[in-house]
Amino acid sequence: MKPSRPAIDRIAFGVVVLASAWFAFAAAWGMFGVVGGGHLGGGAAGNTMDAEQIVRWHIVYPAWGWYSGVAPKKIAYYCHHPFGLYWASATFLWLFGHRDFVVRLPAVLMSAALPPLLYGIAKEKWGRPAGAVAAASYVVVPIAVGFSSFTNLETFCIFGALLFFWGHTRHMATGRRRYLLASLAGVWFACSGDWVGYLLITPTVVWALLRGCVLSPRLTPRFKLVPYMRWWALSVAIVAGSLLLWLGLFYRADAIADWITQAQLRGAGSDMKLKDVLKARADWIDFSFTPLAIWVGKVAAPVCLVRCLVTRLDEETYSLGLLFGATVQYVAFKQGADVHIFWPHYFAPYFALALAQLSRTFGAIAGFAARRLGPSYAQVTIGAVTLALGILPTLAMAHDGALSLWVWRRTGGRYDDNGSLIRSDVDMIDVLRQVVVPRVRRGTKIDTHPSAGWYWQHNWAYQGIDSPAIEPRVGAAPAHQFWIARASGLSADEQKKIAAMAHVRVYGDIWLVDQREAPAPLDAYSLNEREPNVFEWLLTDPTEPVRRIGDAPDPWLTWEWREHLGQDAPVPAGQPKTLDEMRIAHNIAVSRGDAQAAEAWREKIEARIDRTVTAKFDEGMRLIGVRRIAGVEPRIESWFEVTEAPAGDWSWAVKSTILARAPLSLIKPDKTDRAMAWPPSLPTKLWKPGFLYTTQTVMNHRIGIEQYSAIWSLQDGHRAPRRGDGRETVLAIVR
Repeated sequence: MKPSRPAIDRIAFGVVVLASAWFAFAAAWGMFGVVGGGHLGGGAAGNTMDAEQIVRWHIVYPAWGWYSGVAPKKIAYYCHHPFGLYWASATFLWLFGHRDFVVRLPAVLMSAALPPLLYGIAKEKWGRPAGAVAAASYVVVPIAVGFSSFTNLETFCIFGALLFFWGHTRHMATGRRRYLLASLAGVWFACSGDWVGYLLITPTVVWALLRGCVLSPRLTPRFKLVPYMRWWALSVAIVAGSLLLWLGLFYRADAIADWITQAQLRGAGSDMKLKDVLKARADWIDFSFTPLAIWVGKVAAPVCLVRCLVTRLDEETYSLGLLFGATVQYVAFKQGADVHIFWPHYFAPYFALALAQLSRTFGAIAGFAARRLGPSYAQVTIGAVTLALGILPTLAMAHDGALSLWVWRRTGGRYDDNGSLIRSDVDMIDVLRQVVVPRVRRGTKIDTHPSAGWYWQHNWAYQGIDSPAIEPRVGAAPAHQFWIARASGLSADEQKKIAAMAHVRVYGDIWLVDQREAPAPLDAYSLNEREPNVFEWLLTDPTEPVRRIGDAPDPWLTWEWREHLGQDAPVPAGQPKTLDEMRIAHNIAVSRGDAQAAEAWREKIEARIDRTVTAKFDEGMRLIGVRRIAGVEPRIESWFEVTEAPAGDWSWAVKSTILARAPLSLIKPDKTDRAMAWPPSLPTKLWKPGFLYTTQTVMNHRIGIEQYSAIWSLQDGHRAPRRGDGRETVLAIVR
């Protein structure tokens, strides 16, 4: 018994509901959490702070000069793109104020609308099964999943273009004014998001002019000319009017020359051969789309073009417009695409609509063959084949699409960042929020050591700007209250000097000095990290441990830091509770010459770490084991025993290498080896013989079978420890 057409339509609708729910979750996941580093954090925060200037100073221009306390001048106006994104963010800032969720909210709302829009566009002329294919295929494209919460130009323009297409196809079908208004709103969104928005809608607008004014009515399907040309004229008016508006505002800000210079900078290097350019970006492209989606996109392009020429319907131009805009954006602005992995995001909606057209084409062929069995069989066959052929690649990509969400979020949208070290900065932001911000006024400057890596996410969290300072300026009247640094970026000599001249408070890897205080022995505080509960995981901290800094110094951590910096170090009372406290207890026993206690603690420690991974190095260094730490921030912890005083500041340089494709994955092994580990917070030059030490490496695991290996590298010119065989040490292989 054949399935009925209503049954297939119900299945298709169920697919759309499931796809829409998944994508809404992907976009909103952790929306209320701390804004960290990377494109998804610092990049979006920068856009939001540009918009915040609009609200604070009652101007129409997004602007730099955040938290300076004075209205920005023309030179600070950000006139590289249309202002629609910034006006939208300014609206939410005006409604809700300076809240972390506001950074993501515009993108979350627009992303949640994309699967229903794709469904509505495709179903109008190609049927509900094709609509389900369009919606479902978009939500498994890794780049679409990863940047669904990214408040930037791409999502804004994609939303605008799809709203334009949906409103237009519904207006053509019904003639209702509300759909006309929706289409015109889409034009405004697309053209106020970025310049590529104009490119996305241009093929449809040009085709409409030809259809309405040039081609004979006999050459295209029948349509009502007056409403059609009214829609076209109003659309063109918005296109032209918005362009004049942006150029007029740029001119008023004396920013035309800067705008042109920026465009030339983004296009630098575009004279290279396209084949060489794509080869250099192959790993990014494969991860962002999967090879299957790339292949489908190539196969579908000529099919979409032929469909457009044969049917001469406006709906057949939509995917071609998306392909046109995406291609110009990606090819013409080489420098931008080399720096920003999210640059080809516009190919994702093209893929979704093109797959719907491709599957509908095969469905129509199958329906033609089934026509001899009867019209009802033909219709059912068309729907069944369209849905089946469209859903198969979607199901094949679903594994990578779902897993990519965690990878994008853990890396802030940077993926492998061409092998560079990646840090979320949430630990420093937690310190700023919990310790510094309650003690200063909004807009107060903070002195920062270069190791702090101060960037836009810090500006957003602190609501102030930094003032570079190599060391604290402790005195009766310091210029700014606080000085901040990362211990991992300070040499042993720098740490000794700063600890002697100021009262340092240590929070994990963060060194903080209140410059109004007199010098005093160092105090170290526990970050009290724990795994988020289910509600925190959903709403705030999906890829970061929850940190709640205590009011009192931690006696174990304080002893360790003071002991190594030559300060008075009282021995902690009570028994150690955590493995790290046991390590410190072992070191206390060694420092006191209590060999029996030291051996007892060492036995307890060795029972809890993986002793199959060991290595002996020269320069008095020995790896005695590793420990894998699971959770929202997976880490690998390396345990070392020191047998002689280290001669220099060394770094345990961990790198990750993809060995093979992961089971069920379509993504090819990434050829980029990533640097994974920062120098230890306590420099090795301060390490003492007989003591045990650990280094932790955050494993931002990529999709694939990934090997983590390490060597000692020099930091200050002294020879680094080496194994006798000169090889790297394999710490773990993660699948």
